[in-house]
Amino acid sequence: MNMRSKVLTVTAVCGIVLAGFAGATGYASAQEPGATPDAPKHQKRVERRDAFLSHVAANLGVTLDQLKQSFKSAATDAVDEALASGKITQEQADKAKANIDAGKAPGLRTLLGGGQRGDQRGGRGDRVERLRDGIVNATATALNMTPEDLKAQLKSGKSIADVAGGNIGAVKAQILADAKAKLDAAVTANKLTQENADKALQKLTDSLDKILNKTRSQQSAQ
Repeated sequence: MNMRSKVLTVTAVCGIVLAGFAGATGYASAQEPGATPDAPKHQKRVERRDAFLSHVAANLGVTLDQLKQSFKSAATDAVDEALASGKITQEQADKAKANIDAGKAPGLRTLLGGGQRGDQRGGRGDRVERLRDGIVNATATALNMTPEDLKAQLKSGKSIADVAGGNIGAVKAQILADAKAKLDAAVTANKLTQENADKALQKLTDSLDKILNKTRSQQSAQ
């Protein structure tokens, strides 16, 4: 096995380990210590990461620079694969490659379509909140009431299905129409692929009955 093959063979494993050492820091170059609000901790993470990389390079019989370059090459390959599979758009791929060239490689989760670590904590919560707001606004429109009035009824322990009653069909149609309009806009703006937009709409369609029949307390318990 030649040097490049050996390096690429361990790249994925090293990347996973590095995630624990460096978090969101780039693997190819460290930020200046003063650029972070917690410089001592950041510097320690950088030192641990570099020490780990040096051990990996030594075990592979390559230089540290060769190892880092292999990471950059592997990251670029991963971007191309994510683009080809429809997980990211061309615009996202171009930005990712620009970051790689600048020594700021995207995280493994981003390349695999899972989002960055910060997205898992705050981003997911934001998306759920936007989804709930969209459903409330669409329901209010279908029932010819204000979102505030609807929220007041939901806070009292009712589900959207309870409030809608015999108008549940109109509510579902309005929610799906609004969701499709937003997804279409995201596709047009090159922020989302058509494949992912279709999947998102289908997922909402499949889970809509469950969502509409949940009370506020049941949603909070999840």
